[in-house]
Parts: sequence; structure tokens; C-alpha cells
Amino acid sequence: MIKIEVNNRTVEARKGETILSALNNCGIHVPTLCSMAELSPTGACRMCVVEVEGHEKLVPACSFPVSEWMKIKTHSPRVLRARKTNVELLLSNHPDDCLYCERNGNCELQSLAEDLNVRKRHMRGVRKELKTDYSGFSIVRDPEKCILCSRCVRVCEEIIGVSTLDFVNRGNRLAIDTAMANPIGFSNCIDCGQCVLNCPTGALTEKTEFHHLDEVLYDAEMISVTIYTGSFCIPG
Repeated sequence: MIKIEVNNRTVEARKGETILSALNNCGIHVPTLCSMAELSPTGACRMCVVEVEGHEKLVPACSFPVSEWMKIKTHSPRVLRARKTNVELLLSNHPDDCLYCERNGNCELQSLAEDLNVRKRHMRGVRKELKTDYSGFSIVRDPEKCILCSRCVRVCEEIIGVSTLDFVNRGNRLAIDTAMANPIGFSNCIDCGQCVLNCPTGALTEKTEFHHLDEVLYDAEMISVTIYTGSFCIPG
């Protein structure tokens, strides 16, 4: 164990771990959109940047290792300005349909914008005009809402071992797509749902059939059956 200084407070950290891991272990929250504990760090979203004494630039906490007596500021004015700017850049070409989005109220990008008091669009990026992909058996892809955090790419490759999604193109045309840009229903996707579970926005959501369910529930000629799949005990 080594000692580091965080916001003028001395804490212990494991030698070789990242700043983000050390901060989480001592109960200090730093926001991130791309980092996941079980996946390799990428530093893609730059939301977890912190100020480290001796470094001219802000460093990504998710991929920067700790060192003995490192002095870190997690919520300095400079850090908060950088995080707010990052959120504003992500929102600059994001669709304005939060009210109708499946993730409304459960969106990590929306929560960050609220936490950082982003209330006005200061930047306007070029909107992506991409079609929503409904071809999947249980997954809906809306590439316009993708923020390129790569969580879906990494969980599909590193945990599931399928590699359905990956980065394509370069520069401002960079995107996440399937092989040969096939619809997800015609790709090698196995519908495990892990990409949906880990997507921080509404770019990947579950396909629902609630409208068909309502019709069946109110059909007098149909018999409704409820199946309980939880655990239960049989007295004996």
C-alpha cells in the first residue's frame, strides 16, 4: 500500500492501481461514461479527468496509475469546467428527444448534464442523420444517440467473446457498427443483452412488445396466465 493525497486528505491506495480505482475504494466519486471495473480502460470519454500536481494537463483517472504521495484534485474549478465542456460537446449533436427516449430518467449522459448544470446548448455540431435499426430480435440500435464510449464494443469482445460491434471509419466519421455495416438482426449478435445493459444512453435499448401485450390482456377470448419465476419454499 502507498499513500496519496486527494483533496488535501491523505488516503491509502494499492501500488499499480489506477487513480479511479483508488478513489472509488476510499469512497470518492468521480464521474465516468466509458469506464467499467471488469473491462480494460480506454480513457475515451475524458469525463473522469482530475488535476494532478506536477502535470500540466488534466489526466484521465481511469487509466492513470497512482504513485507515492501523488497530490490529486477531483473537483477543482478547472476539472469541473473540463467535465462540463465534455458533456456540452457530447450534447452538441445529440438528438433532442429525451422526453420520448427509452432511457429518459435513466440515462447517464442526462444525469451528468443535470449534475454539471448544463442547461443551454452552447455548441452546435453537425447532426448525424442515421436510421434506427429495428432488425434485431430483442435489441434496438439508435446510432444517433451513440457517444462512442466503447462500452458495448468491449463487453461484447472481452466478456461475451462475440465481437459483434466495433469502431469503423476515422475522424469525424468515427462510429460503432457491425461487420460490413449489416443490420444487427443479420449480424453474429446472440441477443445476450449485455450491450444494452451497459450502454449509458439510449443508443441500445430492449425491443418491447407492450402494445401487443395490451391487446392480448383485454381480449375476452384469450386466457391470461401469470408465471412466477422467483424462488419459493415448499413446506414439509
